[in-house]
Amino acid sequence: MQRRILACIALLLMEVTPVHDAYAGFERRYSGARSLGTAGTLCAFGEDPWSFYYNPAHAADIRELSTFFIPAVLGIQEIKSTGIAYRDNLLGFDFSGAAQTFGFDLYRESVFTVNLSVPVYNFLFVGANANLNHLYIKDYGTDLSISLDAGAKMFLSRSFSLGFSTTNLNSASATLSKDRLPQTFSGGIAFESEELNVGLEYFKELGFPSSVKIAAEYSPVSFVTVRAGSASGTNSFNAGIALRFSSFELEYGASFHQVLGVTQSFGISFDLSHDGRTEFEKIEDYREALGKKK
Repeated sequence: MQRRILACIALLLMEVTPVHDAYAGFERRYSGARSLGTAGTLCAFGEDPWSFYYNPAHAADIRELSTFFIPAVLGIQEIKSTGIAYRDNLLGFDFSGAAQTFGFDLYRESVFTVNLSVPVYNFLFVGANANLNHLYIKDYGTDLSISLDAGAKMFLSRSFSLGFSTTNLNSASATLSKDRLPQTFSGGIAFESEELNVGLEYFKELGFPSSVKIAAEYSPVSFVTVRAGSASGTNSFNAGIALRFSSFELEYGASFHQVLGVTQSFGISFDLSHDGRTEFEKIEDYREALGKKK
């Protein structure tokens, strides 16, 4: 059974990735059900506990706890991904903490992240992540590495924003052969409003072809949001939905691949502020409060 699983992984990797220099795992995957529903197009919009993964800079005062679960990755039931994240704002600084895992009993990646975001002006925010990456391979042992990410978010107007993000700034590596962890760059523009969010992004991982991502979120009523997105070169289409009930939210996201089938993600988020404000209102209120302080 184990040999069959490993063979499936190797075949899937050969199917979806070209041949390049070796990397020590920790590729950019989906974190949170929202990211799966939008194909990860969250560099320029998106303010929730998992937004640090796509842009370390935040532009909203949020106090929220969130978790997600992917029961099968790329159609392999044995490979799962799960995570939990918390976000808060204290003394004018936005911070997040998260833990997530990917893999199964023979191979597992675990990432523990601390995030800090600082407002420079009410239209400019910068942030950084410190990630502790733990790699486990059965019969080969474990390895640890620390990687650093950075990002910025700028508002051009009430509804338009720019986002920039880069990962593994310190060129962290893992394994005895010192394989470098992936280094990526994202840049995008987004339109945000109460009912509609639209994002367009450029994504580049060193050693791999670049891609363009596009996604949209629409809220026909205040307690429902539907999502869709896609990234060039992936042969897949993503979609999702979020349902809000008072202070908690249920999320579902899915990626539909032409060859590998469906990957699904389920998430639950708890708004610990209990104020009932929408994400757009939290952004506006936070920026307005910062503007009064300047």
